[in-house]
Amino acid sequence: MWRMPRMAPPPGFEESRDATAAELESLPSISHSAVHVLESCIAEHHVAEVDYTDPDGSRKTIRLRPAFIRYSRAHHIVLWGFPEGADHWIELRLDRIGRVHDTGDVFEPSW
Repeated sequence: MWRMPRMAPPPGFEESRDATAAELESLPSISHSAVHVLESCIAEHHVAEVDYTDPDGSRKTIRLRPAFIRYSRAHHIVLWGFPEGADHWIELRLDRIGRVHDTGDVFEPSW
């Protein structure tokens, strides 16, 4: 199991809040099953593979250690986590997430 040093919460975390069930259900692009997979990965500390579309329209698959689904200060529902092998937070907008796959790979959370 990969261990990393304890990290502070992501930037802007204090100004964010948990997303409500109604907000998650209102997302136009992400499927409800993908949200459930993310929630499971967060609860079980499993690495997730996330198909993501960048603002410029390019698509990629990101392996990450998911930590939080929150409503951000920028008024987006986001997933915060650490890309595999990185030591910094990234924020992914849920409305840009497509398929999510639970890899089953376990990690030790550092937050």
